[in-house]
Amino acid sequence: TGQAKQRLEKSVRREERISILEEKANANAKERDEQQQQQQDYLTKAEMAELQGLLKVREHFEEQYDPVSFTKEHLDFKSMHNDVLIALTRYCEKERATIICCDDDEEEQEQEQESSTNKPTSTAAATTNIFFLDGPDGGTATALIDRGNFHPQQCFVANRHISTCDKLREMLPEMNIVHATAAEALTVGVPLHFDDDNDNDDDADELKNANQREDGGAFSDIDFTSYYFDGCGGFTGHIINMISAALIRDNCDDDGRNRKPIAVGYSLLGGNKDVVSKELLVSRALSTIARRRGMRMAHALDDPSKYGISLDTMKIGGSGGGGTFTTWCVLEAEK
Repeated sequence: TGQAKQRLEKSVRREERISILEEKANANAKERDEQQQQQQDYLTKAEMAELQGLLKVREHFEEQYDPVSFTKEHLDFKSMHNDVLIALTRYCEKERATIICCDDDEEEQEQEQESSTNKPTSTAAATTNIFFLDGPDGGTATALIDRGNFHPQQCFVANRHISTCDKLREMLPEMNIVHATAAEALTVGVPLHFDDDNDNDDDADELKNANQREDGGAFSDIDFTSYYFDGCGGFTGHIINMISAALIRDNCDDDGRNRKPIAVGYSLLGGNKDVVSKELLVSRALSTIARRRGMRMAHALDDPSKYGISLDTMKIGGSGGGGTFTTWCVLEAEK
């Protein structure tokens, strides 16, 4: 409906502003010494109040994902890309199993050459884990379980709406659902920085405490085979932040996981409007991350047969044939 579309667009604009303010607050926080932080990188008192207000609205904002209001065309488009998620996850799963077998063969050869080595051989099969965003109907979770034959324990979801989390816990394990944004669930939080004028402000202290997290996200140490960021937002910075949180995770790379293929899918709201430039921004960011991991990025929909994807899969679809843009990439080790 028109009102539902307006509410969704308003939500997208709010998320864009939150992302801009958080990006300013967190800029280079890990790399710079606090005393050397430039004044312009701090949130002003007005911006801090604005961010706090937006975060409070987000906390109490109702879920805008309403499958009942979707057209059949939109539901078919989402179902199509759930099938892509299944196909790419299985592809990466198969490729990862090949890598594990090769690693085991190399390890056995090393053990034969060095009989004094007490290092155990890795024989346990790797677990395939999938991270995705889902609505209260659990459309993607249902597709993975019913059509993809994945176990509920392999499915992990982040959602910032408590009511949606409660619904999803009816079909997935409680520990696999986290009430948080995707970035919060996947990576370690970075403290926000404020100017000195806010030090005695109770609101500033409250916001600092809410954002200063030393522990990792709920899923920060899980090795995921695939990610589906179907948030349907129009802000590329938000998509890039989620992808960065998922893939720039040194603690998951220590055991060689960076060699294993990973599938990444994401959606952008708005159809044809600026979609080329938006996809380019996200693709460049993903390519940079891939190179950092010693990998290369491929656009899966450019070669659907290789990945077991239907040739009928479209990038743009949904309501009116142009409501949502969804695409998929696969990261694989350089050969």
